Amino acid sequence: MKPKIITFYLPQFHTTPENDKWWGKGFTDWVSARNAEKLFPRHYQPRLPAHDHYYNLLDKETMCRQARLAKKAGIYGFCIYHYWFGNDKQLLEKPAENLLEWEDIDINYCFSWANESWVRSWSKFDGNAWMATEDKAEEELNQGILVQQEYGDEREWKKHFDYLLPFFRDKRYIKKDDKPVFVIYKPENIKRIRLIVQYWNLLAREQGFPGIYFIGTNDSRWKKDGLNAELLYEPQFTFGDRPSVVMMKMQKVLKRNNIHFLQLYSYDKFWKKILNRKVKEKTYYGGFVDYDDTPRKGVDGIVINGMTPYKFGKYFRQLYNKAADRGDEYVFLTAWNEWGEGAYLEPDQRYGMRCLWELGQIVKENRHT
Repeated sequence: MKPKIITFYLPQFHTTPENDKWWGKGFTDWVSARNAEKLFPRHYQPRLPAHDHYYNLLDKETMCRQARLAKKAGIYGFCIYHYWFGNDKQLLEKPAENLLEWEDIDINYCFSWANESWVRSWSKFDGNAWMATEDKAEEELNQGILVQQEYGDEREWKKHFDYLLPFFRDKRYIKKDDKPVFVIYKPENIKRIRLIVQYWNLLAREQGFPGIYFIGTNDSRWKKDGLNAELLYEPQFTFGDRPSVVMMKMQKVLKRNNIHFLQLYSYDKFWKKILNRKVKEKTYYGGFVDYDDTPRKGVDGIVINGMTPYKFGKYFRQLYNKAADRGDEYVFLTAWNEWGEGAYLEPDQRYGMRCLWELGQIVKENRHT
């Protein structure tokens, strides 16, 4: 069996009233990307899209183009981050809703429920002057929480399931043994996760599905949680697994006469750690293209240094072959378009289409073996 490549997909590149309020009118992650700074010699920043293609995900042709590029590179589908906070609050839901409506876009997809509160601490724009005084005062009362993640009771679980049901019924929605694949980013955050899983499986069977295929991210307790499998989401899993093994150094950065120490990791050591890891049955491998979150976090960020398209292709080929040898159905990849974290396959101004080309070669090599 040759595994299907699923890439994580950020539905963020369009304006929303919330982002306008929190970060300034017209904010998307393109603002973070354009404003990124080179913090040390040979630091690859800013990272900008090829041909200055600062797209808007509410534009249908943008999503058509992404689907064409992905399919050509052998990507089976997108795992779209899904932001459902409870109490009738969602964020960044419109691209997926449009995709559901635009049935002629030829790409498979599933959801990863990014079930955590949104807080201001992720961004280097902390305390920016864009936020009005009354908004800052309100945020201080909420201890920096912008949107609180809530789970509620069966009424909330039913409302969430009913929202997802039209997506599950879409022929493009990724299914394992006819079960819609649903990834949960932080299962450990959900105290009653077993009850939610049982209830959703019941609702799914009532709608004609044999159940839902739940995958927990970096969740060693996935069986106890009642889930079907685990995926190793990289590079976050390796950050939490003896990170000193892949640490290069604390890079000294002088900014505005203040000394900061940036966390710098080795791309090669990171991938060797991933490839040497032993995984159990029903644990899906995850790889990553690159990682540098300084566009979002500035000098408080993390950089994995040393990526080239050739190295990415070499390492991901090994991971793909390991997954194939195990008979895994899927292998996950971070990411399609995480520009604010330097994790993207889309063409940029330095490497163009080379990462996509490398991925396409790996799939072609395995089609006839």
